[in-house]
Amino acid sequence: MRNLVRFGLFLSVISLLMIASPSIRALGSLTAAPAEVLQPAQTQSDFDLMRKALEEAHGGLYRYSSKAEMDRVFDAERAKLTQPMPKNEFMAILIETLAQIRCGHTAVSADEETQKEFAATRMFPLRMMVEGRRLIVMFNDTPDDQIIHPGMEVVEINGRKTGDILDRIMPKLTADGDIETGKRARLQRIFGQYYRMFVEQTSDFTVKARDDAGHTVIAKLAGVLPSKRATNQNPVNATLKANLSKLQWSNENLAMRFLKDPDVAQIRIGGFGGNNYPKWMEDTFRILREKGTRVLIIDLRGNGGGNDMYGAMLVSYLTDKPFRYFDHIDVKTIAPSFKEFSDWRADREPQLRENMIANPAGGYLVPPKIHPGVAEQPPGKYPFLGKVFVLIDGGTFSTAADFCAVAHHLKRASFIGEETGGGYYGNNSGMETTLILPSSKMRVRVPMYEYWNAVPGYDGKRRGTRPDQLCETKVANLLRGVDEQLELALKLAK
Repeated sequence: MRNLVRFGLFLSVISLLMIASPSIRALGSLTAAPAEVLQPAQTQSDFDLMRKALEEAHGGLYRYSSKAEMDRVFDAERAKLTQPMPKNEFMAILIETLAQIRCGHTAVSADEETQKEFAATRMFPLRMMVEGRRLIVMFNDTPDDQIIHPGMEVVEINGRKTGDILDRIMPKLTADGDIETGKRARLQRIFGQYYRMFVEQTSDFTVKARDDAGHTVIAKLAGVLPSKRATNQNPVNATLKANLSKLQWSNENLAMRFLKDPDVAQIRIGGFGGNNYPKWMEDTFRILREKGTRVLIIDLRGNGGGNDMYGAMLVSYLTDKPFRYFDHIDVKTIAPSFKEFSDWRADREPQLRENMIANPAGGYLVPPKIHPGVAEQPPGKYPFLGKVFVLIDGGTFSTAADFCAVAHHLKRASFIGEETGGGYYGNNSGMETTLILPSSKMRVRVPMYEYWNAVPGYDGKRRGTRPDQLCETKVANLLRGVDEQLELALKLAK
């Protein structure tokens, strides 16, 4: 039995901001019922079950936060559960609690009732990009407001300065270690929902913004339903949409093109998945060899992860020597006591008991028979040994971040863009089980594997792979139809 697929929650800037999330769009047709109010006994019971499950089974609960720190967090958050509260407020407390673990794979999903509530709620109508401490408009999702344009900086929302808004939201967002780019990518994905959850519950917004010339404008905007974000065709977005379409040179998950045939090639991997991945890799690198390509640009921006071994396979095509991918994988338990409240499959326990290796420090070590990623990896069939540039950002997560760390450690690539959203030394994911809290029906994702990449010696134990060339995505460049990271890679390739 293998559990090798790990997807994060990130999307690329271009694909994310061109359309609304399909899952949210689908919920838009649902009718919200009056929100159920949970009693303190219910929220406390659910919270205690979540804490028990995390302490028993979460592979890296104390990876970035000590036991003493997490004990204080659990106690402080539970102390808030003394009054009746609606489910969405309870969900906010769960999110805030899990954020302190500093694990980007640990997450809360809303129950069906709360999803309906979100879908029927008019939320902040602008899609935003976070540039440092600034909020920049990507899209104006109102049907007809002509005041707020893409590229403007939002300086206040309902009288609240954006710095204060970020200070309120950012600490509550989960991400690996101390990586801020991952939090920004997550916030950009559903800014309106986070604003409503952690700042204020309103559907009317007075927005103060300024343009590049420093001129300030004020607009009174009504919130929009999630289902309307994709259908509202506000003409102020036309230029950005057109330029993003040009930059999105392929809609396929796996794509290859020559930027200068045959010398410079680019491959784009949207996610490490698909049954055709192994064949596509072999065919692609065979073509690169046959053509004598000397520079390869690998675009992993917004790649949220996928199959562990697909990441290892990409590394294998960049070296002609055997290498280690995962140093080891720890797991605390193979028979969780909370299985009746989860989607845990008890039928896999006999195989786990037979094959897992007891760890002298407690728990188990995952052997190659369970996960081949801990074994030595052979080089690929057609290894590319030329110059490699990898484009990365805060959405480069999970398996994509693991690939970057190992390729960086092996000195087989230079990195351009922003720090990866996934940790350099590994993450907590794999053999994930979903805990369903009985009273609220909230779903908590509990990652049971603690992965450690084979990358000793890096100085950022709480960080991701940091770029050799820092080059952040800016709305101003997208408005001009410029992919600054790719242009820098081409410049360096010369």
